[in-house]
Amino acid sequence: MKLRFNLNGYATFSIALLLTASGAAAQNTEGPSLVVMVVVDQLRGDLIDHYEDAFSGGLRRMLDQGYRFTSAAHAHARTHTAAGHATLATGVFPSRSGIVGNSWSLLSGDTWRSEYAVEDLESPILGFERERSLPGRSPENLLRTGLADWVRAADDGARTVSISSKDRSAIPLAGKTRSDVYWLLPQLARFVTSSYYTDRYPDWIIRFNQQVMPGIASDAVWQNDTPQGVRSLARDDDALYEKANEGRGGATFPHRSADETRDDGFQAHNQWVLRQSRADDAVVALAQAAIDEFDLGRRGSVDYLAVALSATDYVGHDFGPFSQEQLANLVNVDRILGELLDYLDAEVGEGSWVLGLSGDHGVVTMPEYEQARGNADVKRIPTRAATRELIAAYRVEAAEGGSFDELAERLARSLEAAGTVERAYTHLELTQGEPSDSFAVLFRNSHYPGRAHHTLSRYGVEVRYPEGDLVHPRSAGTTHGTPYWYDRHVPFMLLGAGIENGSSDAAAYTVDMAPTLAALVGVSVPTDLDGRAIYRE
Repeated sequence: MKLRFNLNGYATFSIALLLTASGAAAQNTEGPSLVVMVVVDQLRGDLIDHYEDAFSGGLRRMLDQGYRFTSAAHAHARTHTAAGHATLATGVFPSRSGIVGNSWSLLSGDTWRSEYAVEDLESPILGFERERSLPGRSPENLLRTGLADWVRAADDGARTVSISSKDRSAIPLAGKTRSDVYWLLPQLARFVTSSYYTDRYPDWIIRFNQQVMPGIASDAVWQNDTPQGVRSLARDDDALYEKANEGRGGATFPHRSADETRDDGFQAHNQWVLRQSRADDAVVALAQAAIDEFDLGRRGSVDYLAVALSATDYVGHDFGPFSQEQLANLVNVDRILGELLDYLDAEVGEGSWVLGLSGDHGVVTMPEYEQARGNADVKRIPTRAATRELIAAYRVEAAEGGSFDELAERLARSLEAAGTVERAYTHLELTQGEPSDSFAVLFRNSHYPGRAHHTLSRYGVEVRYPEGDLVHPRSAGTTHGTPYWYDRHVPFMLLGAGIENGSSDAAAYTVDMAPTLAALVGVSVPTDLDGRAIYRE
């Protein structure tokens, strides 16, 4: 069953008019009353420096006024969206949160079945209870509490809100608590939630979906608004290895919905426009509406707001980190982040909020771009071919018999001997004794028994391809998911009450974000976290 709804009659309102500030809040002199976590999907750590000259809004303010850990990184191998958000929110590695990827094969008895990270068939999406193509969502698979839970434990009157265009971003950032959690249903250009969180949509969400979202989704052209003087920071606006060059058009600016969608229906258009910067515009607009609706940070409690921006990931997958499209998108992230920071000042009050910004993972630079820059060793490996090769190697070893651990050991060593992969690790290696190398530590931190998230994971083996190689299903575009620095290195930036301008190149990890923010607002954390508070006033 395909979803088809008529949007005729929906009025278009100015976001600025609808969300007009109601006056500056009184300054809080007793410390911050609102803690904000911002996660920018696929914001690789080096892109902050690479594009710094293009920033004049929120990223510029964080660089000029905030504190930055320049060497921050994820400390797990499988760098994916759900795992990254869960790590930032809970302060523990995927091996303990259970969120090892966006999806995995779940061992149930003697059989494996596919499971999505935030899947919960008992918690249907409100309004779509009978729609099989839209299964239920909740943090059921998340095994640990997070910052939102800790804030609520400190004060049961606290408000906790999490918003993103992706369910696997919004839900982990809200921990286990029944917060106000919303994500986009892109084909209908509306924010939704599940029965885990509430039994009906509140009026303010209904108004936002009816009055604001049609205006955001109305854009039919994506223009390059990047100032001419900084466009040279990115490569030329056309490359054969951009996803758009695979036959649908749209390799260069301006991008047009009519040229790049598969059909002329409104659902196809909505999905097109919400795979770009407008998705982030919607999230920040809803975050501002939530600040007003719940009086966040203005009621005597320490409240929590999570804002996950996904457009950088959408654009990065299609065009790569050094494309004109990504530059234009990050200029937009800079702009709307600046608007959010100004809104916090006006509505919550300067000195009354503190914010942490990071990324859920990085991204592989397209090997063709690296080749053009003289790195001839890297290559694009078709996913199907790589999978066939791994499975064929497993079948050869399986034919010889042996125990599970014996088979895994032979398979790992045969893959290395054949040069199929750079290195292979058995689950026995990862769970017993000292790790064989630093990458083994990362794979150990990504491993949760019974949740297999790679081709050979269910057979007890994890593999690592050579650095720079891209295993990808298409002849264009890029992805992430490796243990290499370009996929693990992300920003770690703090701004707001109690934060002085400065930076540190000391080791910092994304498991440190939640306990650091908790310490800044005086909220207690579990004693067994993998991370720690790393900022001291």
